[in-house]
Order: sequence, then C-alpha cells, then structure tokens
Amino acid sequence: MLSAPVPIVLDTTLRDLYTCEGGDEDITLVFVIPAVEAQTSAGIPLSMKFTYQTPAYPTKNGDLLAREHLQLMPQAFAFMAGKMPLVMFDLNQDAKEFRVLNSESRRPHQADAYDVFDQLTPLQRPELTFVEKPSDIKLGQDSRVAVISPMDCLLLLPHLVDPEVHYEALSKRGLALSGLPTPDSEIVDTVLGPAQIPDHELVDCEVQRMMSRIRSRQPPFVIKMPQSHAGQGTFIVRTEADRTDAIRTLEPETKRMLNQINSSNAHMSPCSLILQSLIPGEAIALSLFITKSGRPIFNACCSQLFNTDGSWGGNFCDYREEGTLRAQYADTAAKLGAHMYKMGYWGPMGADIMTDADGRQLVIDLNVRVTGSHSLGPLRGHFARLGLNVATTLSCLVLRLTREEFQEEFREELLHLGSIVVNAWIHTKDGKTGIARVTLAARDKKELDELVKRLKAFNIAEEK
Repeated sequence: MLSAPVPIVLDTTLRDLYTCEGGDEDITLVFVIPAVEAQTSAGIPLSMKFTYQTPAYPTKNGDLLAREHLQLMPQAFAFMAGKMPLVMFDLNQDAKEFRVLNSESRRPHQADAYDVFDQLTPLQRPELTFVEKPSDIKLGQDSRVAVISPMDCLLLLPHLVDPEVHYEALSKRGLALSGLPTPDSEIVDTVLGPAQIPDHELVDCEVQRMMSRIRSRQPPFVIKMPQSHAGQGTFIVRTEADRTDAIRTLEPETKRMLNQINSSNAHMSPCSLILQSLIPGEAIALSLFITKSGRPIFNACCSQLFNTDGSWGGNFCDYREEGTLRAQYADTAAKLGAHMYKMGYWGPMGADIMTDADGRQLVIDLNVRVTGSHSLGPLRGHFARLGLNVATTLSCLVLRLTREEFQEEFREELLHLGSIVVNAWIHTKDGKTGIARVTLAARDKKELDELVKRLKAFNIAEEK
C-alpha cells in the first residue's frame, strides 16, 4: 500500500469547487480518455461524432494504451476529485486473470486505483465505481456527469456541460476564433462535406490542397491539429527538414480526419489545420476552476516540462512565486472566465500562455478539463506543512518497479519526508512494471533535481 506520513489533506477538491457558489450539485465524474484508432475496451466503442488526433503518441501497444487511457490518466485527473462519485472503466479481462479471481476480489487495476486514493484523508477520497460499459453507470435522478472529453458512448448520460459546447471549447480551431488574445492564426478548413467523402480521389486532392498551405508558409510557424492531447498534434516548423517531417505525418492524418467527417459532426468542423506564428520563449500552464457564474478561481501556475519527442512530460511549480504569478495573470484569467461563461462551460480548465515581445499575454492552448498540473495546486498546503517549497509532476513514467518495490526503494520519501505523492499508478499486464504519474517536492530546486534523478534512474525510457 502506498503511504504518506499522515493522510494527505488537499487544500481544495473538485467537490468543493463545484459547490462553492451555493447549491448541492449532484455531479458524477466519468473519467476516461478517448481512443483514436483502436478500442481500448470492449465496452467503449470508438467515437464517430467526437473525433480526436494523437499522431505523435509514443506507443501503439494496445494493452499499454488501455492502461493509460482507462486507468492511469483518469486516476491522475481524479486525484483532486474529493468525496464525490467517480466512475472508471475496467480493463478487458483475459482468461488467466478470470481464473484467479472470485466475486469478492479486486482486479489488479482496481487495487492499484484504490491504493492511490487511499493516500488521501477519508473525507476527500472519491467514491469509486468500476464499470465495463457506459450503460452500467447508475446515476441519481438529478445527477449529471462531468467528463474529460466528450465521447459518443457517453451521450446516453445527462451531461453537466453540453458535449458539443465542451468539444468546441477543447478545439484549437475554436481557440483561434474565440476572440481571446492568441498568436496570429490561419485556419485551413476542409471544403468537403459528408457526401463527398466516399470519393477517394477527391479526398486525396483535398489532402494536398490543405498541405499546400504548409508548403507555402514561411518558417518559423506552428501547425496544430484541432483536437489533440499533450502536444501530440502540434508541429513546430523552423527549418525545411521540420516542414518535410510535419507533412510526412500530417498527410495520412489529414486523410484520416477527412474520412471521419459525417452527418453527425460536419457542423462542428472536425477537420482543419491551424497555422500559427511561433512565439519565442517558454509557455506557462495556468490552471483554473471556472464557476457557474464565470468567476475564475486560481489553482496553480507552473512551467512546463517536455519529453524529447516534444510531448508533454510534466510541470514544475515554485509555491513561493505563486502570489506574484496569480496577480500577473489575473487579467488573462478573467478573460478566460468570461469566454467560458459565454460558451456555457463551467468546471476545471487549463491554459498555456506565452508573452510576446510587446508584453502581451497570448493564449496558445486551452485544455478545458482537469489538466496535468491541477493536482499541484491542492497539494500546496500539504507540502508547506512539511517544509517543501517546490514541486514537480512527472507524467507516464514506466518504472522497473512493482508498487511494493517502489515503496521500499523510496520508503523515506513516502513514509517520513512526504516528498513523493503518487497521483496515479497502474501495473503492466505481467505485474512487474509500474506506469506512474508522481509529484515530487523538496525544499529547493537543487534538492528536487536530485530526487527527480533518483526516480528517473528506474524509468525504462531513460535507459534507451
């Protein structure tokens, strides 16, 4: 069992935030990451209306994708849920696992999830239920669901936010048209409709028409696909080699986007490319909660960490600087709150923001859901009580350790110092390796870097 010096008490939870303006909202979290190319569970079919893109996702391994999409990321996003209903989806059960279980046993992935949430004080643990398919979800008469991303299979459930509104709020195209301060953007929409998609020759010509805008644009610039996660659909073009690499990936991906256009989604413009000016410098991740009245509640402001392939790898936060950062980005937060209120969205969200040469704060991405940096905010007080000033969240580590081996290796940090919090953990199928999202904290950056180095020594990706 994963343990802490004392049960972790979060500064705030989603339950607190959803009810902060009065009323007793009956909300159930249904957390799952949408699959793009192949089903991750027999009970969750691919979406035909709400389509997504992840061309740069680091693995095509179906079992690993299922463990990340159904378990790891939903656990991480639900870490700050608080005492409210949480629904997660079971992994497919194989024959060997079925033989060793009885009706009263928790399956291995279920045990992993409970182990993570048991780090929290009992008053802030989510009320976790596992189901095989959406039709198994039981809701109260007035209950509505909050989701990470809209999915076709969840449409049978009453949603807190209209799924089409949420999908538009998540869209990179939507951001470019939002009126929020953004880099200069060019939207390359398809001119084809559902009736033209069966014509393969016409689709191929349309792919080349859309690619022509990339071929003719002067570097540097950024290309974004409309619905992608964690930087997996973003391409930075600084050189001709970058352009060639981007087109090599985008040609088949754009064709796939075109072939997903149908009568149920054409009105949502699901196929486009967004070309933006490249803003030099570093982006910060601002995480907020937008209340029902459109008021933005500050959660955290962090720098971002990226893996060598350009995908999102985590966040870093110095809690001593957050008062200054909260004031610095207050005007942008207010604009985001007003925009979300106008759209009809309320709930958790994040924004990636850069400052240009003229000092303008520009929104380069919106993640209208719980984000990877959200848990850093509610852990602020927990770490402060332990004398820890800086923290980093690391995503999707694949560790050469079981849960028990991890606890033994980092016993001092877990049991005594409280400098490691496990936000999510799922064992691989053989039970010998752990996939994890963890938050590490320390008194200063030097001490934190040393702890990160120790942990990454067990990360399989670091060994390659």
